Amino acid sequence: MASMVAVTRVCAQTPVAAPAWMDTASWENVHPVATRNIVYANVLVPGNPSANPNPGIAGGGMPRVPNSPTAAPGTLDLHLDVLQMASPKPTPVVIQLHGGGWIRGDRPSSFRTFSALLAAGMSVVTVDYRVGKEAPAPAAIGDVRCAMAWVKANAAKYNFDLTRVVVYGASAGGHLALMAGYAPASFNPPGCRDQPKVAAVLDFYGPTNLAEAINQHGDSVHQWLGLEKPLLPYTGTAPATSGPDVAPAMNEGGQGPRWAAPNAATLARARKMSPMSYIRHGLPPTFIVNGDHDPAVDPTQDAQLKKALDAADVPDGQDIVPGGGHGNFPKAEADKAMLLCLKFLKAQGILQ
Repeated sequence: MASMVAVTRVCAQTPVAAPAWMDTASWENVHPVATRNIVYANVLVPGNPSANPNPGIAGGGMPRVPNSPTAAPGTLDLHLDVLQMASPKPTPVVIQLHGGGWIRGDRPSSFRTFSALLAAGMSVVTVDYRVGKEAPAPAAIGDVRCAMAWVKANAAKYNFDLTRVVVYGASAGGHLALMAGYAPASFNPPGCRDQPKVAAVLDFYGPTNLAEAINQHGDSVHQWLGLEKPLLPYTGTAPATSGPDVAPAMNEGGQGPRWAAPNAATLARARKMSPMSYIRHGLPPTFIVNGDHDPAVDPTQDAQLKKALDAADVPDGQDIVPGGGHGNFPKAEADKAMLLCLKFLKAQGILQ
């Protein structure tokens, strides 16, 4: 009995060290190796008469890379970047999807918004996809599925652990991350059907119900769905933004309504492109981050998703930023959100 007590005392005196990534200061010290401008797919560019041909440029994105000489006319080379910390064993891999209302934006030029993921020992793959003027829905979803297939095909080369694949995005990228994990195989393009299983989704203020979003702040939803032409023609260039996430434009313009009320076909298309249409038991664990005063994606969208995931018994979590808008949260709140994401991934067995 005495020896058992002694063992108990020794164990009690040996606390388990917290992971280094728990210290947010460590996130500032990451220096990943970047392999840039990798072509992961060549896709058709059919165009989209619904979309603004000059949607403006989102700040903080990588410049688009010209097609390779072998690319056929009317096609587009899609690129991705791989950012990694040195590791002797395979790492979890995060597929990062940029925002921009599906109509503009490029993969980020800086890793600072997701340095926490790198500090936690994860590889990050940042992905370009076709925006609204290049192709309407569901092209962007198919592109993301092709990026997932690329990750699986190149896992050995880049030391990815295919049992720990996370999809992450903000705004339209959050929507695409949800669709990457939730949508059925019918969204898979030919040649992109062999994909890894998604272990978790990180959704930062992504629209979840486009049939409702089209009546809330619907300009970019209309453009991306691509079923109707605007009532008023687009003139000039939309203003650029300095941030990584582009809030959708309001449906009402200074000259009157931009779009007619959505008809039955448009609403049916919107529902088909909505993550809420595919909620079921067995979906990847999902963590949601949103501001409670988001002017671009109504916070009720995030609440609906959380309630539906709970009802389907899908592991989930949520961080609601008090007073928060459409991203660009104060640093303390942004760090808190990312730390909660990391803790959630640890609880799912994705992080050590």
